Amino acid sequence: MNEPFHRSVTIGVELESYTIVVPDHYVSRQLLFPRKGLSEKGERFTRDWSIGSEYNSRPFRSIREGLFLLKAGLRKYDAGLYRSFSTTHRSRKPLLVGGWRDRFAGTHIHLATAHKPLDRKTAGLFAYHLHDHIPLLIAVGANSPVWGDTITELASNRIIRASKLYFRPGKRRGLTSRSLDEMLFSRGRITKPPTLEIRVMDANIPEYAMAAVCLVKAIVLRALRRKAATNKLRHPAYLETRENAARKGMKAELCWSGRWMSAADYLDRFFWVYRAELAEMDIPQEMWTTFKLLKRGFDGSALLHACAQGAYDEHPQTWQRRFCKRYASAIDLLLSGNTILDFAKALRVEVPDTREVWLGRRRLKLL
Repeated sequence: MNEPFHRSVTIGVELESYTIVVPDHYVSRQLLFPRKGLSEKGERFTRDWSIGSEYNSRPFRSIREGLFLLKAGLRKYDAGLYRSFSTTHRSRKPLLVGGWRDRFAGTHIHLATAHKPLDRKTAGLFAYHLHDHIPLLIAVGANSPVWGDTITELASNRIIRASKLYFRPGKRRGLTSRSLDEMLFSRGRITKPPTLEIRVMDANIPEYAMAAVCLVKAIVLRALRRKAATNKLRHPAYLETRENAARKGMKAELCWSGRWMSAADYLDRFFWVYRAELAEMDIPQEMWTTFKLLKRGFDGSALLHACAQGAYDEHPQTWQRRFCKRYASAIDLLLSGNTILDFAKALRVEVPDTREVWLGRRRLKLL
């Protein structure tokens, strides 16, 4: 039986993580590992030499499957679920943020074709279509307003501070295999097939990580159908919109083929241009809620900033402990199958009303 076309792309997600130590509730880089024997085939819990803990999902071919795998995989870090766990034990929770002290944590997306190994030519085609939408991916994935234990007004300190070191900007036709580029062709090895790797998103909760995956998959499906690329920017404009996205997240001004617009309008335009690809993908309701929040400017950075600032306003001397206590409770709730709205409520953050929010517009003038 022929598979749906949207399953012709295989995706894997790597999530790097800080750690919250419980019950002391402080941020660290202590390693997180689940009990031995819990990992599934294709799934890895490993050590990242920069930040510490890293989770690699099983490869998946639908958005619904990917969201489930990320939540189910990250949930295995929770030692409190084990029958032998004692409430007197110290435990650790993943803190999925792009920055906190002096190290960076990211979300990396790996793309491959489902039925044959990815070759450099096809990877180059994907990169050509993806490149000028990278600022949107940065805005959607921004989640590092805290740096050096200080709350800042930047949406992604990680991008602003580390682009020249860890994810150097590239050009539309300049796909390389350099390990520190923002997008690269990874040649693969015995245990890992060749992939196109995108490295610009901050570490984030599964809903925001999968929102970026949705956008990436829509772009790649269009590329596989040999349709024209939808956004082409001159390199100076690309660098400017990239920095705007890093500074303001989904409240930034982004550029689409020379026309500047709000990130909300850019997202509308994206959903209209890629409506055919998005319609055929298996996208669960939780993701539509996430996209509506993003359109209202409520990205991961806004959520994190509001929680941290609320804790600081209550008591400046102990704000990190208060934040960690709320986050540890909220991440348990989210990874147990609850929604992003429940996550925000546990963080004591008020979310914007999305009941009247649409995605895409019928009369939007296209290309």
